[in-house]
Amino acid sequence: MKYVINTGVPLSLLLLLLVFAIPQTSNAADNLGYELTIVHNDSLIAVCRKYLKQHEKWREIGRLNHLKNFDLIRSGQKLIIPVALLKGLPVDGRVVFVKGNVTYRERVGGTWKPLKQSDAIRQGSVIKTGHESTVEIAFADGAAFTQRPDTNMELNNSEVTISNHFLQKLVVPIGSVFMKVRRATGRDSRIEIQTPSATTLARGTDFRVSAGTDATTTAEVQHGIVDVSAMHHTVALNKGEGTLVKQGEPPAQPHKLLPPPSLLNPQTSYRKTPLFLELETISGAAAYRYILSRDMQGKDVLSEKTLKPGESIELANLEDGVYYFQTTSIDNLGLEGFSNPPATLTIRTSPLAPFVQTPLVNSNYKGKTVVFQWLKVLDAAKYQMQLSTNREFKNASTRSLDIKGTEYSHDFEQFGEYYFRIRSVAQDGYAGEWSDSILFRLIPPPPSPAVEKPDVKGDELHIRWRNQGDNITYHFQVSPDVSFQTILTDRKEKIPEITLAKPGKAGTYYVRISSIDADGYEGPFSTPQSFDVEQRSYWPTVAGSLGLIGTILLFLL
Repeated sequence: MKYVINTGVPLSLLLLLLVFAIPQTSNAADNLGYELTIVHNDSLIAVCRKYLKQHEKWREIGRLNHLKNFDLIRSGQKLIIPVALLKGLPVDGRVVFVKGNVTYRERVGGTWKPLKQSDAIRQGSVIKTGHESTVEIAFADGAAFTQRPDTNMELNNSEVTISNHFLQKLVVPIGSVFMKVRRATGRDSRIEIQTPSATTLARGTDFRVSAGTDATTTAEVQHGIVDVSAMHHTVALNKGEGTLVKQGEPPAQPHKLLPPPSLLNPQTSYRKTPLFLELETISGAAAYRYILSRDMQGKDVLSEKTLKPGESIELANLEDGVYYFQTTSIDNLGLEGFSNPPATLTIRTSPLAPFVQTPLVNSNYKGKTVVFQWLKVLDAAKYQMQLSTNREFKNASTRSLDIKGTEYSHDFEQFGEYYFRIRSVAQDGYAGEWSDSILFRLIPPPPSPAVEKPDVKGDELHIRWRNQGDNITYHFQVSPDVSFQTILTDRKEKIPEITLAKPGKAGTYYVRISSIDADGYEGPFSTPQSFDVEQRSYWPTVAGSLGLIGTILLFLL
């Protein structure tokens, strides 16, 4: 089959017409010839320089067309040129995602510029991604590549040929590139990635190529088939296979990729940060890699790290929201296996637990009443507090209370140790994380002393009671009524006994005593003890006085 090309048509328009107007043929299209009609007298060298990728092959064209004079071709003369030798039309890529420090230059010696969303990436451009930086570039035929952090990449070739092929060549001296190649209507995409130690060629596949600092190359295939060549040897990698290429050596035989590790004990929602995660153990894995991203495709990466077996994952400084977590296993060759479907990590730490002002940790309260106070949380509609005699808040003593303010006073029935915690509840009913539990104690007052029976002798009243120990002061009271409405004596003593003048009036009196510790904490009064003061009899005194008077009178007479 031949196609007629008028040499008077501009090359770019010519290629566009051929690419989009000519129906797709088989891969044998490379063997087709295209017929060029010469419009002006010209030389074969000039024509080949204009239309051939390698213009030095002008002699081959001359021989193919049986030209007698290679230096002269006339207007109207027709030339047949193999499709494989024709130039292609450059095809730009477009930045569809960029994050972090990504720069590029369009030619050698050009100025490095920041790469932005929707920027065009032209053939010959060099792109650099910094630490924790990523860029994804897509092409019209459906192919796309993701350049991972700390990677240098040159888009050495990107064109669509007159034979309706989309061709790309990427040069990766260091770093990692993940390719997604899709067959588009009327196109057959071919991707070549060149690293210092190998060349990788693929058609219609998803694969990853990495170039290490030691000039090694790893290639891993997730879909399709990839050919990896080095030192005149080629291995074909099928889905789920990878290879390692060391500099100066042929590719290793295909190696089966490891499955990804699953997340152990995942939660539907995480209420506090940082998150501490554990991965299952995969047999044969020398390391694991995780990626935490904001999107399911793993483009907007927040955290990425390689872990040793048994090493836990700590994810800090995460705001409330939904994140996606993916893992891979890495074998002892350094080949990275399949990635698992992204696991959803939902984090909601707000509303935060209130800052507790009282009680303080390990505080003591003298009495059975405690006032609980905390600071207001802006997005809290109410608060839930719990009181328990159990640190885990799991026994029958646990009480839960809903409170709208920031203060609550509670009267306890018994003295002892208690635990307190509180959390905020949002307007939608979502309860945040509990605060740390706070231990506090309700200290009973010093006990009232046992009082001995008051001893009344003559005009003195002597009272003793049981000693309550060092640093105890005693509060002593005497009253004529059992309810102590009237207090006759109110004194504080350091020793457990007292001697007083007996009350002047006859009757029944009552004594009670309380204990006061060194901090002034006074216990209850003892049960009142009574004593009696008898009415005095004056007749013996009067009789004595009259007898004395009579004796004096008789003496005088």
